[in-house]
Amino acid sequence: MSEAKTHNIMIKYFGFFTVALFTLIGCKPKVKPIEYGHQACEYCRMSIVDERYAAQLQTSKGKTYSFDALECLINYKHENEETAYQQELVTDYNTPKKLITAEGAYIVRSKKLPSPMGAYLTAVPTKSEAEKLVEINGGQIFTYPQVAEGLENLPEL
Repeated sequence: MSEAKTHNIMIKYFGFFTVALFTLIGCKPKVKPIEYGHQACEYCRMSIVDERYAAQLQTSKGKTYSFDALECLINYKHENEETAYQQELVTDYNTPKKLITAEGAYIVRSKKLPSPMGAYLTAVPTKSEAEKLVEINGGQIFTYPQVAEGLENLPEL
């Protein structure tokens, strides 16, 4: 095979992989900012105002649903089980307005940390942060998957 032909084939493959890479990057869902004080919770219809407790779902088709509390997100998911969700996000309590991936979050349930809808669910990104909140406020630590199974499965406070 000639050097020119090999070069042309390499350029074609490089171009193909570049287009494929940008397509994949372009398909990654983007977090949509929550409009605190102006946007209503998709589940309970209350205004989303507390910047420490909001949550968000994004469908595989890119539609975004925002919630004023983790408990609203969970209830909404249970009522819409047929929908495929690409992203589940919760607010990092220690960094208001910062949405983090729900799957890896730790949830503190403490009477001293009332969430907007009264389930007392507070999300943080690490176990050590959850342990600090419990040390200060009491309560229990759960993983997001434990809480997402259903609020009725959580022990009484």
